[in-house]
Amino acid sequence: MRLWILAVALCSFLAGAVVGVALPAVFAGPHTEDGSAVYAQNLAEKYGLTGLQHDRLRMVLQEGERRELEILKGAKWSQMPLALRGARLEANRKTEQRIRFVLDESQRALYDRDSRPPGSGAQGAAGRRDR
Repeated sequence: MRLWILAVALCSFLAGAVVGVALPAVFAGPHTEDGSAVYAQNLAEKYGLTGLQHDRLRMVLQEGERRELEILKGAKWSQMPLALRGARLEANRKTEQRIRFVLDESQRALYDRDSRPPGSGAQGAAGRRDR
């Protein structure tokens, strides 16, 4: 059973490492093919925008995405829909697993101890962060 858990944790960590290395290369630079870039390109073609108009449109769309992220980051836990809460809890759980995997046994014990809120028994950092 422990071997199975270790294998799953290792695979999860490796998948995260691959994504962490591969994604920045894919999304790096001003020529990112994200949703706003595709949308801006479609509008540029549809309405015959000049290069300057296209660049300005991209900036407007990027600023809109930045504002949306600020709103989401500033939202209180109780304001989030249940599905978003679940996704956030799952992301935090995976991060906790990956952090623990990186640490050796003694570091992991200290991390687990420090991750618990004062006066709590078994609750970890993920539970404290998500409230």
